[in-house]
Amino acid sequence: MYNLPVVDAHLHVSEDGKWISDGYDASLGRLLDEMEKSAIDYGLILSFPGLSQNEFIKGVCEGSKGKLFALAGYDPSTSVSKDIYSYLDNNETFKGVKIHPRNSNTSPLDEKLFPLYEEIIKRGMVVNFDALGHSETLPLDEIRPTAFDRLAKKFPEMKIVLSHCGVPWVMEAFFTAKSNKNLHLDCSFIIDRYKGSSIEQDLLYTAKHLDSKLIYGSDFPERSINRYFSLAKISFSEITEEKRSKIFGSNAIKLYGLE
Repeated sequence: MYNLPVVDAHLHVSEDGKWISDGYDASLGRLLDEMEKSAIDYGLILSFPGLSQNEFIKGVCEGSKGKLFALAGYDPSTSVSKDIYSYLDNNETFKGVKIHPRNSNTSPLDEKLFPLYEEIIKRGMVVNFDALGHSETLPLDEIRPTAFDRLAKKFPEMKIVLSHCGVPWVMEAFFTAKSNKNLHLDCSFIIDRYKGSSIEQDLLYTAKHLDSKLIYGSDFPERSINRYFSLAKISFSEITEEKRSKIFGSNAIKLYGLE
């Protein structure tokens, strides 16, 4: 149905199979089984900042025979930027950095992150931000798409991905990505979580009109790879095969430098 390859660019895994939320199987065995059943060609594992997963995920990817790649997790509330550089030197495995502003209670515009951004630019890598609009501590105007618009313009050479399409501000994320050539969106988590809402329609609009900036991902283990891929194919059934091929594969391959 789609031109291969297919990439799931938002996966998590843990060494003991447990996850930050109870009731999820985050084991490598389940991840690989679901990827195979869904005919996912490549996976991008996002090391969760603050869980000290980078070394484990490095081994997972190196043992995957070129099927799995990673983003190194970085928690600015507990680490200094130089701690992550050794992983970024391994550019065959690590394609960039994952930052979780809500989890670390750190604005993406905090100046202590700037040295890391400069390193990411120098290496031609990507920084992926959790951009889901919910936080009990961080002001929402520091994590909504307009904040990342300022970041993209301050660092125009830095490749940026906003996970979850900046939900609930999907149309604001659409215009942020449209306004900044260095900024992309991933549609993980939101397809089934907000099914039947206006958010689903906003995402479909984004897929129709900004297909070159939209990247597919599931958010495993909190979303089943199999189920999410099935729902995504239904959600995007109205758009052309060429656009679906970009969203489900070629955009991620080009941006992250996979294959």
